[in-house]
Amino acid sequence: MKATGTIEVKSWDENTWDGRSYKEVEGRKLTEAHVSFSYTGDISGVSQCRYLMYYSDDVAWTTALEEITADDGTLVLRHVGAYRTGVEGVIEIVDGTGKYAGAKGAATVVWAEDGSSTYTLEYEV
Repeated sequence: MKATGTIEVKSWDENTWDGRSYKEVEGRKLTEAHVSFSYTGDISGVSQCRYLMYYSDDVAWTTALEEITADDGTLVLRHVGAYRTGVEGVIEIVDGTGKYAGAKGAATVVWAEDGSSTYTLEYEV
């Protein structure tokens, strides 16, 4: 199955592991971000995502788990990536409930320079 649409960042709350705003700490640091996304299109709903990040001198390494809650079930995604001059990474669909029970597959998100973004989910249930 394939689902496409748009995604929007609704909130992003990121702090260092000792609780300071990540913007207050320069250089290398470990952070956690609590993020909410809004999905529209073939899958419509909201998600909660938790990123763990390590900022080195030239790259931010990331890993995350995200749960999308839609009217017809949930999807759980696992993110592994990095931020250099742009977003790089892999998003894996690892499970779901309802219509998406047992879903497995991959997701792609394309972030445009103007802040807009699109998603493509390809999965099997």
